Formats: sequence, structure tokens, C-alpha cells
Amino acid sequence: MVRLVEAKPICSGDLASAGFDWFDQEYQCAGEMVELSEPEVDAYLDAAEELYEMFVDTAEYIMSNNLLPEFGFPLEMNSQIWESWEEDRYWHIYGRFDFAGGMDGVPIKLIEFNADTATLVLETAVVQWLQAKLNGFDETAQANDLFEALRDQFDKLASLNPQLERRLLTTCFDSSEDYWTCRLMEKAANDAGFDCDFEDVDAVTFAPDGVFTTDPAEVRWPYLYKLIPWESIAFEEPELLDLLGQSMKSGSTMVINPPYTLLFQHKCFLAKLYKKYPDHPYLLKTSLAPLPAPCARKPVLGREGKNVELLLGTGAIAGADGGYGAQQSIWQELAQFAVDGKGNKYQAGVFFAGRPAGLGFRRDPRIHSDRSQFIGHIIR
Repeated sequence: MVRLVEAKPICSGDLASAGFDWFDQEYQCAGEMVELSEPEVDAYLDAAEELYEMFVDTAEYIMSNNLLPEFGFPLEMNSQIWESWEEDRYWHIYGRFDFAGGMDGVPIKLIEFNADTATLVLETAVVQWLQAKLNGFDETAQANDLFEALRDQFDKLASLNPQLERRLLTTCFDSSEDYWTCRLMEKAANDAGFDCDFEDVDAVTFAPDGVFTTDPAEVRWPYLYKLIPWESIAFEEPELLDLLGQSMKSGSTMVINPPYTLLFQHKCFLAKLYKKYPDHPYLLKTSLAPLPAPCARKPVLGREGKNVELLLGTGAIAGADGGYGAQQSIWQELAQFAVDGKGNKYQAGVFFAGRPAGLGFRRDPRIHSDRSQFIGHIIR
């Protein structure tokens, strides 16, 4: 059983009083926090560190053996993945591993890796820290140096690209969650010496020689953090993909996260990973062909649990429709989650930002999604 402690939830006023006055919408988190032991926390962090090395090794195998065409990306996307993988100036700022297990004796298993446009950054880096502080817990008793790790990652990226000025533009579609994620990324970059600004994607000018904003005057932005998935750009915006490719190749623009992170979060990669590391203790059996029930069927570029089916043998549980149903699928062995007394299943999210850097949880009685409740943790 998951161990919980009561904790008064925070709201936007609490965030403002803590110095996050730019966060002006109502915010509520769970009225509880997960209680973990130090060995449990260490196990989550160790899993993320080892798995990242396994992802890198598997990607190198895919590249070296010319297996990239098997993923079905457009040719221009393949080209950008290759270039970003081969050149050291591209740097993966952050991603989030989603895990089942890790509590109550349930083994840790990888669900997937959100390598390109991971959210829950604000909740993990700020909200759970502030909730612990306001409830009189030791706010340092968390696996949570995500903000510091992001700052260090921006500094690392800039050191790899000394020819570029430290100026960062963040952009996204019209989404409140994405907007606040962009603002927090700006703050981390600002602490690494970047001048930063946000602009709606529709107001950004993409050209072969750079990324520009024009209000109040034309400004070129050497670094671009786009909370827009690479797969959306690759399959839905080929002209934008081409312009970003030219801009990156010219050396005038560095896009965060780099194109090769699309490979990491394509779910066919999980099948390649399992084939390279069969029966590894952190991995669920994953295949491009159907597996016997119980198992999960997932679209290869699906997001937020949408169009996922849990095939139980006695029936199926379907996630919300997200328009991914026509995609190729992978089949993944069904994971065992730690649960609480109400039957909620707990999925751990561990951020990797050059190092394992932040831990938080989502809980849901069914399939975890963007609507699942976030819940923070403390270490006892």
C-alpha cells in the first residue's frame, strides 16, 4: 500500500508569496503527499540513470545499423535526427521517465520516456517543494533539484555553442499548462545567463537563417525552446520542419530539445530497447506484434494515455480518444502499479536533466493521462 501523509494543498496565492508572482492562475494540488524511504528514492533515481545510458546505447545501435527508416519519419526528419545525433553541439536538456512500481515492494518498470516535450515541470520543481514547506515538512527532504539541473543544462548547452548569444525564445500553442512550463524554463535559463522572452508560436517568424520576433522590433533568437512535439512538426508542418532544419544547419539556431529526442519517445524505440536488453529488470516486454493478454496496446506516437487499450483477457479498458487510433501500435506487457486504499494507481515521473533530478507522481484508478492528479512526495 502506498504510504500517504496529509498535507494542505497550495494555491496560486501561495506561489505568488513564494516569489512566483508570474503564476497568476488558480492552482490546486493533492491534499496528501507520498511518503518514501531513502532506499525507495535512490531506486527511482538509479533506474533513471541506468535507463538513460541504455537509451543512448540503443540509439547508437539504431543509427549504426541504419534502422532509422523503420520508424516511418519523413526523410527531412530523418536527416535532422542524424545531424543532431552526430554533432556534439546539440544537447538534450531534459526528459521525463514514467515508471510503474517502486513502492510497497512492487518492482520499478519503465512505461515510457517523454524525451522531447515533457510537462509536470512546474509541479515537480516548485509545487511539491512549496507544499512541503508550507506544511512544516523539511522541504529539502525531496528528490528535487530539477530547477538547478535545468539551469546547469542551459549553461552546458551554451558552452557547446559559444558562437551563439545567450538569448532564448520560448513558444507553444495556446495551452495554459504549456505556457507556464515555458515560463519556468525561461527562469532556469535566465539563471544560466540567458535573456529570455515568450511569444505565441503564431507570432514567431521562422526563416532559413534564424528564428525571429518582430514586435516591437525585429529580434533574432539563437535558442528556441518549443513546447511543440517534433512529430507534430514532422507530419503536420513540413514547411516549418524544413525551415528549422535549414536554420539549425546554418548554425544560427539551436532548438530545444534536439531532433533526436523524437527517436527516444517513439514507442517503437521501446521494442528496440527490449530486444537489445531482453528481460532487463527495468523493462516490460514490448513488441511490434501482439502479445497475449494481459497487455497494453499503445499508438507509437500517442500522448497522455490517449488511445491506449488495456487488454485484460476478460475485456478491455480504453483510454480517451486523442486521434491516434489509426497509428501503428506496440504491445507492452501490463505493468503492476503500487496502489493506495482507494484503488488509485501511482505512476512515478523521474526527470532526467543531465542527471536524475526530480521525482513526482500521478495517480489515477484507470489509465494515467494529463487529467490524472499530481501528487508530491517527502522522504522520511
